[in-house]
Amino acid sequence: MIIPEKAKIIISKHAKERIAERKMSEKEILNILINPVQIVYDSWNDVYIAVSIEGKAVVYAFRGSRVEVLTVLGKREYETLLSKFGGKRYKVIL
Repeated sequence: MIIPEKAKIIISKHAKERIAERKMSEKEILNILINPVQIVYDSWNDVYIAVSIEGKAVVYAFRGSRVEVLTVLGKREYETLLSKFGGKRYKVIL
């Protein structure tokens, strides 16, 4: 689901740790959320995954009027998830 312009974006402690671990920036995360090349819905966890052109992925959920970034994935991690679970779990919506 596309994030509304006025939504407040919250980055969880876990996501901040993963952002640092993957040498990404919060600005890069926000850009992926605002300008994804693909959005995938994870039906098992009721979360969305915004994907950048480089294949980096941001996992987020809607919490009322807020959007909470739960974690970030590198290209390899994201591709592994999709290949492992595919259509049983993930649905491309954009």
